[in-house]
Amino acid sequence: MSTPHDVAVEAVKAAPPVAVSSAMLLGLSPADWITVLTLVYLLLQIGLLIPKYWAKLSECLSKEAEK
Repeated sequence: MSTPHDVAVEAVKAAPPVAVSSAMLLGLSPADWITVLTLVYLLLQIGLLIPKYWAKLSECLSKEAEK
């Protein structure tokens, strides 16, 4: 007879393959998902940096115009 501890140990052993096989969402492999998420992350970072650098550029140009 299995104890709850034995069931938990077997569930932990099975977790990685189950996670990988269930990660095939929308026909994309885990490697494809990592690529997609990396590209989304990069686009978000670029989108957040553009206003920051635009403000610094505007500030720098206004200082040059005052001289």
